[in-house]
Amino acid sequence: MLLPSQITAVQQAGHNALQLSTRHGNALISLHGAHLMSWVPSGQRDVFWLSPASLPEPAAIRGGVPVCWPWFAKQGQTSRAAQHGPVRNLTWQITAIQTSTDDEVSLTFEPVIPSPSLLAAAGVPVELRVSLQVTLGETLQQTLHTRNLSKVPFELSQALHSYYAVSQAQRVSINGIQGLTYTDRLRDSTQDVQRAPFALGQACDRTYEHSLEVSTSRSHRYTLVDPGWQRSIVIDVEGSRSVVVWNPGCENARLMPDVPDAGWPDFMCIEAANAGADVIHLQPGEDHALTQHLRVSLTQ
Repeated sequence: MLLPSQITAVQQAGHNALQLSTRHGNALISLHGAHLMSWVPSGQRDVFWLSPASLPEPAAIRGGVPVCWPWFAKQGQTSRAAQHGPVRNLTWQITAIQTSTDDEVSLTFEPVIPSPSLLAAAGVPVELRVSLQVTLGETLQQTLHTRNLSKVPFELSQALHSYYAVSQAQRVSINGIQGLTYTDRLRDSTQDVQRAPFALGQACDRTYEHSLEVSTSRSHRYTLVDPGWQRSIVIDVEGSRSVVVWNPGCENARLMPDVPDAGWPDFMCIEAANAGADVIHLQPGEDHALTQHLRVSLTQ
């Protein structure tokens, strides 16, 4: 496929990748997992953290924005299932390109399935299709689109597992989750309510859910406020009533070979998701789109 001038094929950290460039900034997407590795708005620092200890392919990339599909973690799956689904370890290919002079460029990707038996063995119907659209302009947008072309329903959970770079994880705050009920996987999946402003302790693995009794909307805003770097990252999510907040903390980071022992304070994960009770019951012929729209606001 002939690439327009806004897209350049590059090698990054051992991965075949595409660099997207507009007058508003640059983004880097690996073909391994359709993984967004970097987004640098013009004149600013990178929005995402990428681990310098990431393992080589076929392992998943640590950092950036991994695609978790068609399940989040191992939700609804057996212990033998691939963590966060099989497609983040596959090569993806471009299926569409849209450009607008030097203002905006948009790519659509689909995974290359080596054999139908690969998905069948993982418990994924062959007729379940997924694509990811990434649009870089003044802001950045990702849409994970699922179509159920099979004759049976499918229970879909998923996430855009974003690792946001921060000055110090224990000094940032997150707006948009106060008052929400959350499930804490580090405390035997106990439930509680986020009553005070969010502050990270040593580790966090929570799924927050918007109650149907309060709001039927699937559009929500979360804001990561980083006073150390004098910026806020505004995350507008559509197609979701849940959001995952995660950081491994000091002890868990030491158990992760692709996270430096001292690397955990450098990122905070806020994941646009359909997780926990927010499962999408995808009937035959139906589709679903999970979108996150990101922008950076500088503060003084």
